[in-house]
Amino acid sequence: MRSRVRTGTRILPKKAVLSVSAYSAPGEGRLGSVRLDFNESTSPVESTYPEGLPASSVSAYPEYGELMEKLSGDLGISRESLMLTNGSDEAISLSASTFIEPGVDTALVSNPCFVMIPHCLTIAGASLDQVDVLPDLEFDIEGLDRALARKPRLAVFATPDNPTGCVLSREQIRTWCRDYPETLFVIDEAYGEFAGESVIDSISSFDNLLVLKTFSKAWGMAGLRLGLIAGSPELLGYIRRVQLPYSVNSAAVFTAMRLLEKKDSVIGRVEETVSLREQMVRNSSDQGYVMRETRANFGLLGAGFLAGSVCDFFKERNILVRNRSNSVFGSTGSSAGKPDPMWGYVRVSVGTAAEMDLYRKTLEEFGRSFAVLFDLDGTLVDTTRSFDETVAYLVSKYSGRELLQKELDSLRLEGGFNDDWVAAGELLRRRGADVPLAEVAREGVAYYLAIAAERETMLIDTEILQALRRKYPLYIVTGRTRAEYAPVWGERLDNLFDGVYCLDDVPGLAAKPSPDYLLEALTDSGACQGVYVGNSVDDMQAARAAGLFAFGMDFAPGDSSRSSAGTALTDAGAHVLLSSGETLAGLFMLPDSQNGETR
Repeated sequence: MRSRVRTGTRILPKKAVLSVSAYSAPGEGRLGSVRLDFNESTSPVESTYPEGLPASSVSAYPEYGELMEKLSGDLGISRESLMLTNGSDEAISLSASTFIEPGVDTALVSNPCFVMIPHCLTIAGASLDQVDVLPDLEFDIEGLDRALARKPRLAVFATPDNPTGCVLSREQIRTWCRDYPETLFVIDEAYGEFAGESVIDSISSFDNLLVLKTFSKAWGMAGLRLGLIAGSPELLGYIRRVQLPYSVNSAAVFTAMRLLEKKDSVIGRVEETVSLREQMVRNSSDQGYVMRETRANFGLLGAGFLAGSVCDFFKERNILVRNRSNSVFGSTGSSAGKPDPMWGYVRVSVGTAAEMDLYRKTLEEFGRSFAVLFDLDGTLVDTTRSFDETVAYLVSKYSGRELLQKELDSLRLEGGFNDDWVAAGELLRRRGADVPLAEVAREGVAYYLAIAAERETMLIDTEILQALRRKYPLYIVTGRTRAEYAPVWGERLDNLFDGVYCLDDVPGLAAKPSPDYLLEALTDSGACQGVYVGNSVDDMQAARAAGLFAFGMDFAPGDSSRSSAGTALTDAGAHVLLSSGETLAGLFMLPDSQNGETR
């Protein structure tokens, strides 16, 4: 047996624990006797107990000896270094309640982490030192090292963690135990079987290490609540003083004994789960989604601002997945304005092969149910040197005075002037020039078509559009006529979209801010929900009227001459403002074409 690291520093419990003794339970081996000593019922209620469970095991207080012997042998750990708990939740609570001096001690955790860790530590009276995970959801090792140098009383980590899925290596945990002897490290290995790595064998080497295990995950006993703590006999002796008697019930003991007899089968189920987890990640990627693969029994689906919509869609089909976002739009959570690293993620646990196939099909169905619609001018395409210049040309020609860009921008913010020829006519009217709209439009189209092909450029990268189309139906709904669209952009955009709706395509449909064309495109797509991305007041009003998310494109948010654009879009109903195609990609959590990660 390897020698234990002795540092001269003993981990002691809080003062109140030192003053009490552990509960003195009766000796085991009582079930075959006439039990008149502990006020138990000796009359079984027939035909009510779990199949195979002896009635005496229910009517008598639990006995743990046989299970402890079995676990000791399987884990290669002495019985004195093991104790049973009511799941790992009780184990976390006991660790905190035993060793934290209320109002005095500090405990170190990663943030976010398994919710019961900070919960139990706070209730125990610890001051929390929380180190945020990195943007890629991995542990911030350097930040944790700095925090450990402050000598917290406890450092509690789950590995793999939930909800992030991040993992601490054996080497890192052992290094910390050696370098920071005054800190008690509590390592929750609830998902350890799926990771294939554990530090439970290290309890014989370190006096400042507790390892927690549970039968809730790989062993399928979540409803019976069984866990364990492994550590030095001295540490466990203190914890036993705090633990309530018989917190683990006989049914859990009975079931665990049966499961341990089928350990090979459990290992096989773990291997199948890992294989299905890997397949789930591949299937999600094939559908255009980023999924963070973990070493636990779940994955994190990058759904972006649609995380809640995905969960609702699945629930309507009797499939439960979990939204891990704290907010819908943006990346800030609800805690002191800090960034929410879990924003946009949906946690999907690995089920059976049939259940994972159902997950795959339902995700595909969700993708077909959501359409992404784009305005063209000022949203997909920069028209400041084409349409804007054409309007300026018309106004200057017929009024005799130069048109400033801010005059055109200001008019558009009023709403109702999405059509550039209508906008030109209105600007002329305000200057006292009465020019028939038909004449303005005729000359405007001719001037525009002569300059547009060379002057208009894309505002949103085609790779972003292609990534969106892998997931959702993609449409353009523009205020241009077909004659204005086709010669300039038809060949370049038609193959990127499932459909393009121009102003004169469907007789009888009204122009924006009417929702007519958006509803027509939504019907054409077969979707029942969607988003419209535009840059004008009319676009936002049309989107809201059609029951769509309204995304306002404000490409110059820092330009003081156009600073009111964002306010006008918000006032018109924009759910969120976008400053670039990249911010749009971020809201959808599109994969980066270079490395497959989230943009």
